[in-house]
Amino acid sequence: MEGNQRNEFFNEIIGNIDDIFGQAQPVSFQANPIFKTEQGKYLADSLADPLIKALTEIANKRPRDPVAYLTNYLQSFMGERKPITEVQVHSGSSGNSNSTLAIAKANSSRNGPGPANADLIEPDSRSFPEDDDAEGALAVQQMEERDEHGQSMLHFACARSHRRGALYTLIEESSIDITYRDELYRTARDVSLQANQPNNAAEIDRFVLAQAVVGDVEPFEQLALQGYDHILDIEDDSGQSIVDVVQSRQNEALTKFLANLRGLEETREELHQMIRDNNLERVKELTDAPNAKWLVRTKNYYGRTALHIAVLKESEEMVQHIVKVCPEALKITDNLERTVLHYAMGTNALEGVSRILIQNGAKRTAKDLKGRQPSYYFINKADILRLQEEEEESR
Repeated sequence: MEGNQRNEFFNEIIGNIDDIFGQAQPVSFQANPIFKTEQGKYLADSLADPLIKALTEIANKRPRDPVAYLTNYLQSFMGERKPITEVQVHSGSSGNSNSTLAIAKANSSRNGPGPANADLIEPDSRSFPEDDDAEGALAVQQMEERDEHGQSMLHFACARSHRRGALYTLIEESSIDITYRDELYRTARDVSLQANQPNNAAEIDRFVLAQAVVGDVEPFEQLALQGYDHILDIEDDSGQSIVDVVQSRQNEALTKFLANLRGLEETREELHQMIRDNNLERVKELTDAPNAKWLVRTKNYYGRTALHIAVLKESEEMVQHIVKVCPEALKITDNLERTVLHYAMGTNALEGVSRILIQNGAKRTAKDLKGRQPSYYFINKADILRLQEEEEESR
């Protein structure tokens, strides 16, 4: 490929960053005219995602040496390719182009530069349930899509302005999870408002509203399980609420779910408060219900489940009861992908609580977003102590 052709291609990318992401309707990167030639298609497949992300960050951060910044970014990208290949081997996933790992690989190329050595996250098969490849693949996706501070590419994108439809396209094409919370408990929508970009928050709401129009209940069950707190307050352009939109389409299943959602959230908050108050009798009453597992598995606005809170409160009896009601809660992670065993290792009751967790299947080798296994918090307790203080303030 001639040098002037390369220069023309990259100059066109730089001049059309918003055009690539800013279409009113969802389109692929290859649909943009600059990717139509044979050379352009090759570069789009191999370089478009990391280059566009890097150039966007350079435009935002305006580093003193943009060339050095770009070099470091691409070196970091090269360093991340080996863990990605290893993940595909360990997970045993199929070659389906729509698989979770394919999505994770595509999104990892959009992530910003990460740590180059000790903190580099290299998932391995020991970190996931050996008998559940699908669950392991999901964990890989969640780790590859975010940096060590819990921010996804959507968090970064929401901090700057875009043309109408840009974020909608980004969410739809990348399949990024809008419920991800960073270390400050902020979703990408929260970042939009803090960055004084209300149009970005509106784009995310528009995406959720589009799911309501489709009418499937499952996406909304997942939003609720992850503690996403902007569902019922969404309105369309005419001011019609999301509930009214669903009702107008006569979708009974989704209408019923949304009608019950507020009550479910209130019951979840009561359960969490009773755990903080060490009221085991009331906790048993709340978990003696058909939807008990849902209540235990659902996260609050801080990304914690009932079991996370029980571990922070160091109540062995409470932990034992919740694990008995919902063993699946052992695998659920918080906003930074920490399991309940990560929490237990940083508490004063680690011996008793961790024994209960491990005996019931908690994984001692699971890694959080910083690549840390539970044993790390046995020595470095500061993060867990801070979480305990937060829970104490919530009483």
